[in-house]
Amino acid sequence: MIRRLPAALLSLFIATGTWAANSTCQFEQVPVGPQKLGPWIDKSNWLAIENQRLTLQAGEVFMPAWRLAPVGDAQRTAVKLRPIDDFPVVDPLDGSRRDLAFLLDSRLYADGLVVLRNGRVVTERYRNGLTPDQPRLLLEATRPLLNLLGAMSVSQGKLAADKSVSRFLPTMPPSAGLRKLSIRRLLENEERHAWTPEDLESWQQAGGWTTNQAGNGIRAWLAQAGRWEKPLDEPEMTTFAAAPDDDLLARILAESNAIPLSRLFCEGLLSRHPPEHPVVWLSDSQGVELATGLGLSLRDFAKLGQVLVDARSSRNRGKIPSWFIETLTASSGMRSAEIKGLAKGSEQRYGFVHLGGSPNRVALIGAHGTSLYIDFDERLVIALYATRPGESTPAMLAVLERAWKAIDMAIAQPEKPKKP
Repeated sequence: MIRRLPAALLSLFIATGTWAANSTCQFEQVPVGPQKLGPWIDKSNWLAIENQRLTLQAGEVFMPAWRLAPVGDAQRTAVKLRPIDDFPVVDPLDGSRRDLAFLLDSRLYADGLVVLRNGRVVTERYRNGLTPDQPRLLLEATRPLLNLLGAMSVSQGKLAADKSVSRFLPTMPPSAGLRKLSIRRLLENEERHAWTPEDLESWQQAGGWTTNQAGNGIRAWLAQAGRWEKPLDEPEMTTFAAAPDDDLLARILAESNAIPLSRLFCEGLLSRHPPEHPVVWLSDSQGVELATGLGLSLRDFAKLGQVLVDARSSRNRGKIPSWFIETLTASSGMRSAEIKGLAKGSEQRYGFVHLGGSPNRVALIGAHGTSLYIDFDERLVIALYATRPGESTPAMLAVLERAWKAIDMAIAQPEKPKKP
């Protein structure tokens, strides 16, 4: 049975700082900025792909947010950064011989790359205005992290995998659709409600993504009568797109753990590797964190991959349950798993992607090429911010896979001595 503190006692704890046991996770609320960047970018077009190189680093200009000041020192690289741009690679799109820099810049529209090996930065590059110290919005790439927080909540007894999600939403009106949906199905992230384009537009407006008008917020939208009486469908093709289901999970996480989502994320995933740079989490007009509102610097994004690597290799896994890591890395076996563009045997698991081919490789894939690659055996993490136009097509995934392998090989090869 899950125990919930009475509302009055919870308010007292918050007011008196009882929740401040972890003082490194104190987010401060930041009011919305001018909602305009230069003469041409405003709330109506700030998320257009042609503007994202500017706007994803300026989320607080357009929306209210919660902000965490950095508490970790910037990591000093112990070894010389490995040059990788000239590493030869075959372009998967036309079979031509290229170098890795061409693949990153011309095929993936890469804005930044950080590579960790054994927890240390071994390669780092920034392009197109991306700066090392500025948090950038992850958007769709946040959902797998919410699934991970959900798995951690199950392990800690805050959630029960086989129970209905409605059990953990006592303030939501009764819904047959929510009663039929279990926590496990929501976290596995293999099905989506059949949202119409009109549903998705009103969802974005409720969150404040596309309008300046202060409405009732995302929770009022989620609680609207009849909202969840839609069929659950498994998409025919693998999709990494955001959906209202993400904000439903965000609400469940916050309510079941009785702390804000940003605080839960910080205490659960940032405590072992404190952020080097500010962390932001965009909110609606009511101050409720949005499921796709997390913003991290590229180094701090890479550290999340290191958290998973450490959880698998250390006896002290922290709060991440062992079954979650084992599920991500387990071989597909006889199953005919396939995601077009990736190696045979690749499949989505809890929003992450188990990669076929070489064992114990996992990826978190967002929109437009932004991704986090983890090789548990090599203790290698590749964090990439990109703004490739278009959807996550098989061609884009094939380029990503080729780039990951090339970076792995470039880092592994012995450095050539300089000629005298």
